[in-house]
Amino acid sequence: MNAVRLDRHSSSWILFLALSVAGVHAGCTSPSSEGPPPPDAGPPPDFTWGSGTDTGKLEGNVWTPGRDGSGLVNQGSWALVPKGRWIEVAGTPLTSLDAEVKAALPGFRALGSGGIAAVINAYSGLAVDAPRARWWAFGGGHADSSNNGLYRFDMAKMRWSIEQLPDNPVNWAGVTYGITYSNYPPAAEYAKAHPDSDVFSDEFFDPDRPAASTGHPVARHTYNGLVYNPDLQEVAFGVRRMWRYSLLTHTWKRHNPFNTPGATYDGATGYGGSAGWTFWDEVKHRYLFGPTENYNYSRWWSFDTDDQSWNWEVITPPAWFFAQMVRVNRKLVSFPYPESQHDTFPPRLITVDMDTGKWERLDLEHDLELSRCYTDYFEGMLFTYVPPLNRYIAAFPYDRDGDGRFEYRTFEVDPTTLKLSEAPQWEAGAFGGWHDLVKNRFFYLPTHDALVYVRKGEENVRVFRLP
Repeated sequence: MNAVRLDRHSSSWILFLALSVAGVHAGCTSPSSEGPPPPDAGPPPDFTWGSGTDTGKLEGNVWTPGRDGSGLVNQGSWALVPKGRWIEVAGTPLTSLDAEVKAALPGFRALGSGGIAAVINAYSGLAVDAPRARWWAFGGGHADSSNNGLYRFDMAKMRWSIEQLPDNPVNWAGVTYGITYSNYPPAAEYAKAHPDSDVFSDEFFDPDRPAASTGHPVARHTYNGLVYNPDLQEVAFGVRRMWRYSLLTHTWKRHNPFNTPGATYDGATGYGGSAGWTFWDEVKHRYLFGPTENYNYSRWWSFDTDDQSWNWEVITPPAWFFAQMVRVNRKLVSFPYPESQHDTFPPRLITVDMDTGKWERLDLEHDLELSRCYTDYFEGMLFTYVPPLNRYIAAFPYDRDGDGRFEYRTFEVDPTTLKLSEAPQWEAGAFGGWHDLVKNRFFYLPTHDALVYVRKGEENVRVFRLP
C-alpha cells in the first residue's frame, strides 16, 4: 500500500467551450497537414490469439510475451502468466512510442513538463473496447503536455501504436503558450474578438498560421470522459466540448453543446466543469455526459446522434466528491469517497438507471471509522466491476492503523449483501501501489479473464489473471 499524495494539483477548472474554424463547416474539422490515412474498410477485427510456439518468458513478476509471425501474442505464451497476482508486461510503457512520434514529425518536441507520458499521467483515463481487448489514450493538457495525439494499445499484440499523430509545435512558431496547453492562444484571441462565432480555445484554429490550423482538439485532462463507441466506431469525450474521432475516416469532429457560441457558454446554462464522465447509450443512441466529478453542480446532459439534439438529463445527487463510476448493464454505479465534509459517510453506492433516469442510494455494511477517513482535497478514487466475481473493487486512502498515515487501501463491495470489506489480495505481485490519478485505467477484460492496470505512462502495463 502507498501513502496518498497530499498536494493539490494546480489545474484550473476551465469551463468547456465551443468552437470551429473560419472556412470549416460547423461540427467538423479539417484533416492534419500530413493528411489522414485512408478510411478503414469494414468492422474492426475480433480479438484473436497468435498460433505460434514462442512462449516468451516469465522472470519474477515480469512477462515477456511470445508472438507469432504476424505479431500476435501466442495463446501458449499467455498460459505462462500466473494467476492471482499482478504481472508486468515487458515493453509496454506509452513512452515506447516517443521515438516513433519524433521520427514521423521532424522537429517535434512536446511542450510541457511530462512529455508523452503525461498523455496518461495528467489526470486522464482511457476509452476501452473490451470485446476486442484494446483501448485508447488522449490526454495531457495544462502544464503537463501539449501532446494531443491519440494512442491505441492492443492486448492482441501487447503493444502501443499511434492512432493519430499529435499536432506539431513546429507549426506554432511565434505563439506564446502560457502555463496551460489546454487551450490554443490564437483560437482564444479569435473567439474573444468574434463572440458570435463558434471558435474557441480548445481547438487548433489559427488565421495567421495555416499549418497550425488543423481543427484538432488541444491536449487536456480527459479524466473519465473518454469512451469508445462500437456502433459508430469512434472515440469520443465530453470534456469542455464534445469531440468525436472516427476510426473509419481518421478525422476529428466537434459539437458545440446546445449549439451555443463559445463566448456565451457557461456553467450556469450547461456544462460546468472539465472532470466528468462520458458514456455511450447504445439503446437510445446518445452520449451521456456527467460533469460532476469535480464537485460541480452542473446538470448532466446528452447528445442524440440520430437527430443531433441536445437534452438536459437528471441532476446528480448532492455532494459526491470525486466519485468513481462504472457501467453495469443498464445502470451507472458510482462509489463516492466516504467522508463527512461532503456527506458521503456512511459509504454507499449511488446508481442511476439509464432507461428511467432514477437514482438510488445503497448504504453499505462496513467497519470504517469516520475519524479515520481522509478529509483533504482528493480525486484519486478507484472503482471497477468484475463480472465473474460479481464484485466491485475499490481503493481509497484510509487511516486503518490510526497512525495518521492515510494509505490507499483496497476493498471489495458485494452488491448482493451490500458489504464493504478490505481486500489486500488485489495488491499481490508487481502491483506498484495505487496511483492517485489512475481514473478509469483499472478495468476487467473478459477476453483474458484478467484485470488490467495502466498505472503510469512510463511504466509497463500490469495484468492480474483471476484465480
